[in-house]
Amino acid sequence: MDIVIGGAGAIGLLIGSCLAEAGHSVSFWTRRPEQAQALRENGLVRIEGGYTERFAVGAFTSVCEAPAGAMWIAAVKSSGLPALISRLGTAEPPGYVLFIQNGIRHFEEADRLDLPSFGFASVTFGARRENDWTVRCLGRGHIEAAHWQGDAGLLDTLLHSASPVFPIVRQADAESMLYRKVFVNCCVNPLTALLGVKNGELLKRPAARGMMEAVYGELAAAYPDIAGQIAFSDVEAVCSNTAGNESSMLTDRRKGVPMETDTIVTAVIGRRRDEMPMLGLLESLLKAIDEREESL
Repeated sequence: MDIVIGGAGAIGLLIGSCLAEAGHSVSFWTRRPEQAQALRENGLVRIEGGYTERFAVGAFTSVCEAPAGAMWIAAVKSSGLPALISRLGTAEPPGYVLFIQNGIRHFEEADRLDLPSFGFASVTFGARRENDWTVRCLGRGHIEAAHWQGDAGLLDTLLHSASPVFPIVRQADAESMLYRKVFVNCCVNPLTALLGVKNGELLKRPAARGMMEAVYGELAAAYPDIAGQIAFSDVEAVCSNTAGNESSMLTDRRKGVPMETDTIVTAVIGRRRDEMPMLGLLESLLKAIDEREESL
């Protein structure tokens, strides 16, 4: 199966390595020509435990070079999504686009996406990009995917290829799937970014755990249907299973780039701001940090 990964950050590289390992023909769309060249020349390298593996992949910067009718997996941050969508509009429509996201902004904008067939996904992998062609796996997880619009044929083909090296599970309800994911992200990511700690530290520090539980309580009150699907113990389990991982927000803060506050936190608060004072405070602190970084 021809698969194009839109975006070659940590998660994009890790997913690409798993797909290549599973026997798919994998290519990357990158913004920078030097990264595309590095991937073509060096291959995609994955470091996991004490093992290093290398996979042959394609890479390009023009979407016109993508295989016709390929399955696209959009693994860009929310800030990079408009550029990817714009470029896809200049070429033949992809066979299918699967949007991987941490928040819910993509979902809320779904009706404005001018694409024939697409769906949404969330991942629980942990990864860190070492350089333009090397990714370090920090923890295996799985992918959840849900169809949204158009022909689901390519998504079904991908799901049928699920294996231990590429674990992917179909979900019936895209909205519930994404809100379950963002529940966890809202509880974990802001606090790790503000405190400068890895996920597992939130469980070791009583004050941090208390704040995390308070955020969950606000979310549960505002979204009781979703709270019925994910308990606070599930949030704790994620922290425990990814104890050594840095959240995406903490990684962005360390890099000095804008954090995905709008798509993860602001979009969830929405019109329920009066119901979520703790999460609203964390949102303001995160945005103040980004404003400070931009002014330096």
